[in-house]
Amino acid sequence: MLLDSRGRVLLTPALRAATGLVPAMPLSVSVEDGEVCVQPAAAVAARSPTLDWKGRLTLPGPLRRTLGLVPGTTLLLRVAAPGLRLVTPARLLGRQRAARLALTEALGE
Repeated sequence: MLLDSRGRVLLTPALRAATGLVPAMPLSVSVEDGEVCVQPAAAVAARSPTLDWKGRLTLPGPLRRTLGLVPGTTLLLRVAAPGLRLVTPARLLGRQRAARLALTEALGE
């Protein structure tokens, strides 16, 4: 999936069903281990992110800038019901390389 020029990611009806996220539901957006975590918010905060009626999730500008996400960035989505996790392919590959290196060192190869 791609990030559009307004910082939105489109969640298809099937993805919305799998994640348990519905339009107008207040959401909590955070970063954990380099992944964007989107979950239903426990409490409604002023300006909580939400899905619009078309299923578009807007990622907050400060978060996009912190993670270096620009329009056209490819994001991989993993369902983590209730909610989802988004990560860039480069970040995922970097974590896999680091894990492989750590395993190689642990095995003494």
